[in-house]
Amino acid sequence: MVNRFHKYKLPKKNDPKSAREIFRRLFFFVFGIAMSATMCLTVNNTQLGLENYLYAQISEPTENITLAKVVKEEKPELDLEAKAAYSLRIGTGGREKIIYRENENEVYPIASLTKLMTATVVFENPDYYGFDRQVLVSNEAAAQYDVPVFGNLVAGETYTVRQLLNLMLFYSSNDAAYALAEIMGMDQFVAAMNSKAADLGLIGTEFYNPHGLDLDDGSANHSSAADLMALVKYIIDVHPEILDYSVQPGPYLTENGILNLNFLDGNSLIGGKTGFTEKAGGCMVVVFKDDAGRKYINVMLGAISSESRVEQMQKLINYANNFGQSLAQKSK
Repeated sequence: MVNRFHKYKLPKKNDPKSAREIFRRLFFFVFGIAMSATMCLTVNNTQLGLENYLYAQISEPTENITLAKVVKEEKPELDLEAKAAYSLRIGTGGREKIIYRENENEVYPIASLTKLMTATVVFENPDYYGFDRQVLVSNEAAAQYDVPVFGNLVAGETYTVRQLLNLMLFYSSNDAAYALAEIMGMDQFVAAMNSKAADLGLIGTEFYNPHGLDLDDGSANHSSAADLMALVKYIIDVHPEILDYSVQPGPYLTENGILNLNFLDGNSLIGGKTGFTEKAGGCMVVVFKDDAGRKYINVMLGAISSESRVEQMQKLINYANNFGQSLAQKSK
């Protein structure tokens, strides 16, 4: 009998089809899947835990989060004995920084600070005021209240407009201011002063005369430190020659004036104006610049005396220098 199974052979030991080999491969396959699953699960759990932690930190109520506090630097105190003051620094690019202000919008009498507007009207009306024009001093002009040092004119004398500007701005000559206004006509000139104040938005400013003397009825030219700041800025931009006149001394030095102030090395005086009446007290405007070209405008109203206006303005200048330099260092 022929064996019909003789053509089939048993699988060898290492034959892939052998049961042992199949079991071995199956074992490693299952083991690999198990390890991969374990690693994936571990990584997933770790990531999930980290995300939960971070979310808990982010979503924590605001009141439970400690934030870093920004400490605002306080300006040092300035013991200034004046009714109002304003100090402003203007950078070389025109950027402005307020250094100090006190009662800057309050309206007070301004005495001879008036003459800054008088000069502005003169400069802006060249049809009346050619600088070489000869002006005869009238009896009314010569009769104005005398200044203590120089600039008291005599009726019948002749001066140029340029000379009267210098006498008015450096020596604060009331006679010179009156003589200049007479050229246009007193009423028309004062109206031009008030019109210019309105054009510049000086809402707290009003003029009754060109020199700033108190009137017999008790009224007086008045303004605010903020308005005067705006006027001085306008003068710097449009008529800087006005400030040049204010620092051109004649044969005598003034008393308790801007030349009595002290400035740091590297600072230079640009110009300014003083004023005093019984009603206004001591007033002063000073403009100077530092060695970096930054300009400082300082306005002060209502010091108790002519002497005090210098002392108080010196305080304001020192404050502007110290605090202004500190700001400049921080902005570098």
